[in-house]
Formats: sequence, structure tokens, C-alpha cells
Amino acid sequence: MNDILTFASTLIEESGGAVEWNPSENRFQALLPDHACNRLGLQEALVTVSDTVNAGDEQGSISIGFGTELLDRAILMARELGNTASVRMPPLSIRKQAEPDPAGSFGFPNSTYEVKGTHDSWLDYWVWSFEVAADADERHEAVHHICVSSLGAGCPRLPGLILEQALDWEPLTIKESEFQEHSLDNLFVAACDRVVRRAGEGLTQFRETVTRHHARDIHRIETYFQDLTGEMEAEIQKRQLQGAELDIRKEKMEQLKSEKARKLNALKDKYRLRLTIDPTALLLARMPVRRCDLLVKRRKKERRMSVVYNLLSKGFDPMACEACGHDTYTLGFCDEALHLLCESCLTMFTNEKTCPRCRGGRPPAKVETALSRLGIEKGMEK
Repeated sequence: MNDILTFASTLIEESGGAVEWNPSENRFQALLPDHACNRLGLQEALVTVSDTVNAGDEQGSISIGFGTELLDRAILMARELGNTASVRMPPLSIRKQAEPDPAGSFGFPNSTYEVKGTHDSWLDYWVWSFEVAADADERHEAVHHICVSSLGAGCPRLPGLILEQALDWEPLTIKESEFQEHSLDNLFVAACDRVVRRAGEGLTQFRETVTRHHARDIHRIETYFQDLTGEMEAEIQKRQLQGAELDIRKEKMEQLKSEKARKLNALKDKYRLRLTIDPTALLLARMPVRRCDLLVKRRKKERRMSVVYNLLSKGFDPMACEACGHDTYTLGFCDEALHLLCESCLTMFTNEKTCPRCRGGRPPAKVETALSRLGIEKGMEK
């Protein structure tokens, strides 16, 4: 079955239309409501949609495929109407399984722990889709799917698994009272933080190309103005210019310096790296998990916490560092408050004798803070 046809039929049904597939499965007949006809640019409410190039030769038929106007309109319509969804993963069949062991996934470099029990539970996972574009003298585009659990941890193994299976899961009805607005804002910032870091990692080659082109053009401008200045200096020496003629040449040389500075500044602006992050879709997946309750001991202090074993990925979710927000399987703890620290923050704590969280370090609380980590000009579309 053609993926584009399946996409089109799903869009029509979700817009209130009706679809009947032809047994050959390379076309379907659709009855569309007026608003869908207008949005898709169709003159008739009853049409046959096909993947064949010459579908328009048949009365009432229209072709959809890459490069067709219908597909372009359908994509725009889908982005406007279908950018959020929520599903519930079905419970797994009950069978005896070995209890998940945190020791196989987590490291505790400066503490010990005891497993105090495990229990089945449910946890919400939020999968954001971002379109990321980097612009300089060239443009680089990519789509990133970022999954953040309601506990604030990023789960890089889950987006692919969830998106592959979510169509087979039952829809989930969400009540507004289930979620506080500020908590959703925090999860969105956490997702932005992770997509910024992932985008930064993926832009290494693009940055190298931009830097190389910038250096090439700087050299070209420097050489050009150096040659012009050298010609004037040679003329001054050769003709032994003095008085007004010498003043004219010196004035022109100063003008060349100013012109070179303007061109170099314009070049700097041309090659400034700008990042645009456009969140395009959000999927909430409620999933069965196994929680493992731990009692962590560091010197004379103790802290109770839980780690989450995801039954779809068949692995533990990472934990989020309480000082910087990075995901980690290396769980360090400070002396004063037993703040959970990633390996990098733990090293900082060891060197400076003061926990970065105790000094006021926090995961990003605003999108702007997350974006500033790349150190380049950024923008976000909503």
C-alpha cells in the first residue's frame, strides 16, 4: 500500500471525510466535507485519489505524489490540523520476568545503594518533532524527534520505537486537569535543551564548511586590498610624490582601510551561523513501566529515589542531572544535599569542593537559556 495514499486517506478521515479503498489498493474514493475541499483545492466533494501519474485522465480522479499540488496542500493541511496526539500503549502480557537490575545500567561512583522494592506503574512520555535549520552562506536542514519523560529525563532510544508502534495503540483521552501548565512548559524547555545539543553535535561538518568558506573569503578580501595599497605605496615611492598629490594618495589609502573593514564586517554577518528550531508535532504516549525504588547512601546521609525500567525499550531510562539537566547513567551525589550529579558536574564538585547545584546551578528554565548553549545566533518559530 502506497505510503502517500495512506497518509492522504488518514488526513481525509480525520477531517471528517469518508474513504473507500479500491481492491487494487492503489487508489481510493473519498467524500470530503466542504472545508477539506477548499483546503485541498478540490472542485468536487467526491473524488478518486490515485498514485498513478495519469489519474487525471479519468473523470473525477486526481493524482497525489511527490511534486503534485495535492500533496503540497495535504502536507500544509496536516501540519495545521494534526500536530498533536495522545495514545496509550497496551499492557504487556503478564508473565514471570526477572526483576530489572539497576547495576547493569547505572554507575554510583561515590555512593552505595540498596534496592528497596519494585512495582509496576505507568509513565507519560512526550515525543516532540522539531525541524531544525542552520543558515550561514549555506543552509542545513534536519528533523529531530526528542522524547522526554514526565520525570524530565531524555530517552533517546524511545522516539523510533514509539513512532513505529503508536498507530496500533488506542487513543488516550487527556483531561486538562491532569497537567499543570508550568510542568508542560518545563518539559518543553527540557526537549528544546536536548534538541539544541543534538543539533550542535550534528552541525560539526556544516560549521567546518562555513569556517573554511569564511576564511577563504577573508583571505580574498585581504589580498585584494593589500594589492591596492601596495600599488599606491609603490607609486608614491616611484614618483616621489609630495604635497597635494601625496595627500590625495594617503586619503585614498585611508578610504581603502575603511572599505576593507566594511567588507569584512559584511562578510562576518554573511557567515554568522543562525539556528531556527520549529516544533512541528507532539505525541503523548502513556506507557507501562517498572519502577525500582532505591535507598542511596553517601557518607552519613541517605536519599530515596526511583529509577524507571521502560517495558518497550527493555532498558532503564537515564536520570537527569539536577545541576545541568544532562541525561546520565553515572549517578554522583554531593555531600550537603545529595543532589544528583552527572559525571561532568561531579568532577566540578570534586575539584571545587562545592556542589554546582548548591551554588545555584539549574537545568535551563527558559527556551532562551537552552538555545544559548550553542553560542551562535538562534531563533525559534512556534
